[in-house]
Amino acid sequence: MDETVEVKETEEVEEVVSYPYAVAVRFRNAGKPYSFGTFEEGLKKGTKVVVNTVQGLEVGEVDADALSVAKYNLRMPSKPVIRVATIKDLRDFEENKVMEDQAFRICQLEIEALQLDMHLLSAWYTLDRTKVLFIYLADQRVDFRELLKKLGAKLKCRIELRQIGERDKAKMVGGIGMCGMECCCIRFKNHFDVISINMAKDQMLALNIEKLSGMCGKLMCCLKYEDDDYKKIIEGIPKLNSQVEYEGNIYRITAMNAMNGEAKLENRESVLFLGFDELREKAIPRKGVVMGPKKIAPGEEKKVIHKTITNTLSVLEKPVNKVSMELPTIILEDRKKQAKPRSLSRDVSSKPKSVSVFGGRSDKHKPASKEVNAQRAHNTNTRKIPEKPGKNNEIKSVTVRTFGKKKKTEAGA
Repeated sequence: MDETVEVKETEEVEEVVSYPYAVAVRFRNAGKPYSFGTFEEGLKKGTKVVVNTVQGLEVGEVDADALSVAKYNLRMPSKPVIRVATIKDLRDFEENKVMEDQAFRICQLEIEALQLDMHLLSAWYTLDRTKVLFIYLADQRVDFRELLKKLGAKLKCRIELRQIGERDKAKMVGGIGMCGMECCCIRFKNHFDVISINMAKDQMLALNIEKLSGMCGKLMCCLKYEDDDYKKIIEGIPKLNSQVEYEGNIYRITAMNAMNGEAKLENRESVLFLGFDELREKAIPRKGVVMGPKKIAPGEEKKVIHKTITNTLSVLEKPVNKVSMELPTIILEDRKKQAKPRSLSRDVSSKPKSVSVFGGRSDKHKPASKEVNAQRAHNTNTRKIPEKPGKNNEIKSVTVRTFGKKKKTEAGA
């Protein structure tokens, strides 16, 4: 026979306890205090107390005297103050600091042994030493299952690994912002807002990432503070560098000053400065409109602008004589019929031959200009060798190509 057992589920409802007094408690390495409830009115600033947090039991210091919740209309704290710290609590708190350093070194050695891509930042023990919390920084998700096994076997307590981002790291380490004050995340911020580059555009700031970034390397949190106000000011106004029609003319919005509520409109003829209210009412946005040339009134002559381009190279302004690529023909007269030319290595026959003389240019001589080369070529073409009277000389036609400064025009002595 089957027996059916009815199980009645009872929901446990936590009783909401109202505390008559609230006290601000600051923890170690924490930038801002946290509010806790208490029944004791005599808690003064500087008193060490034991409180129950999300992580467990912790020792903190009272940052201000206890205040009445009803008198000052304070928000009801959700966590209570357990007790005023005893001598044993303070001794355990100091011993935990030494154990945290040892746990940090052990965890760092295990991370290096497993070659995990994570940067360990701190280790923290609860007051009763039932749990140790390791905080690390990593760009991607890390598989630390093997690391948990080794740490649990060595430390003999509950292990918790928490990954944080760059902003959380800056909040832990602290620093001074570009305004000269302590970072906002340390002083008063409880959570991080979503910051985008559009906030800087709405505030018309220069899009320089280095100047817009904070200590964490992300966009500064203060860009969020005035973003709503700037959005209300520029609401309904055409965007910067857009074209609008105002009083029958096309203008381009070239500048805007949100603090003065003024915009600058320009075209090829004039420049206008309009208030935001007038710009909303009278200016009509135009898309795809091309500003044409300036209109000429009837009877007015069109001004012609002549642009003169001056060339600093005086050599190029002067006309350069063209160098002929044709080889000059020189008529030479030999005194002896069977004499060989001294400057030519080949025999010169009765038929004309083309002889090329290749001479290497010395490094000491600089290349001549175009005018000098042209003048040399002209002198070479027009040079004539006089004929000596006497014997019947055999006329030979020799073509000579010259290079450089030296000119070999003699075919023989």
